[in-house]
Amino acid sequence: MSSVVSGPAITNFLARTQRWSRAKLGDLGKLVQSVPAPSHVENSLWESEPLQFDRSRPLTFMHVPKTSGTAMFPGLAATFQPSAIVNGFDHCLFGSFQEFDTIEASVRGHIYASAAALPAGAELIAGHIAWSTLRQAYPRGQTLTILREPFSRLLSHWIYWRQHTDSALAPWGKWAEYVRHARKPLAVFLREPLLACQTDNLTLRMLLWPHPMVPVDRFIDPADDQRLVVAAMARLRGFNFVDIVENDKFVSNLQRWFGRAIVYDRGNETGAVPAEFRAPLHQELTAEAYELLEARSRLDYRLWAEIAADRVSGCDPARLRERALMANIARYGLLMSG
Repeated sequence: MSSVVSGPAITNFLARTQRWSRAKLGDLGKLVQSVPAPSHVENSLWESEPLQFDRSRPLTFMHVPKTSGTAMFPGLAATFQPSAIVNGFDHCLFGSFQEFDTIEASVRGHIYASAAALPAGAELIAGHIAWSTLRQAYPRGQTLTILREPFSRLLSHWIYWRQHTDSALAPWGKWAEYVRHARKPLAVFLREPLLACQTDNLTLRMLLWPHPMVPVDRFIDPADDQRLVVAAMARLRGFNFVDIVENDKFVSNLQRWFGRAIVYDRGNETGAVPAEFRAPLHQELTAEAYELLEARSRLDYRLWAEIAADRVSGCDPARLRERALMANIARYGLLMSG
């Protein structure tokens, strides 16, 4: 099966599941209304347009998993044409995991234990690396990140992990045991505290890691929500470029910032799920799963909604979210059905 789902395929899928889709979107409408409105911190995200890209300074791309970063990276490299590139991970997304010595050297070489371990002199730095690591390692860097509607991002993350076979996971040593949790039902996957580092409001975690209110091996306490959102928005206001995947003008905004054209191939990097790991998506989206999806994305939604309102003219974040979910649930349903 092709990893790219056509418009007619989505339309046909929705037609076959119309009753179910309407019911689920009704649930989503209630959920969206239950989420606090974007809490504007001081004024808008930027008082004016960000400064134009400066070719003389490094570019640091905080790539939140499943936000189209893999599609964007080749275009950044081709446009920037850096003399040295770094692409990898820091320890932010590994939570309490410490058994890095079980990971094959070819993979482990791209996992950086600290900011000091990142190569000096790189001009393009991109990966699943927290803001703090990027800032410490490359203080002159121009920071870039892209956000995505967080329900869709989290569902995509679960399906992407679910597609990995044991042979594909072999180089990852004992970390593979974490990824295999995605083979379990969605609600079970979202309940696992050891996976909080990957599932629990991941954008906010990458913005604030390490933070005393953001535990590495359990979920964020709702009592800390407002303080964390304010802190994360303050971080986002310091980025040189921020946008959302769902913005139709996202690529043109990025090109305007760069001051030149960018090749952006928005192919779907999540391929077909192996037959043994497939399950009808409508059976996975239980009432418990929806509650957990809301809990695990409640803070990221507030960040995404802020950026959506700031970057998309006349945007109603709740309506934009509904449209994104309608398309993505249809596409994920096809990936899970083979």
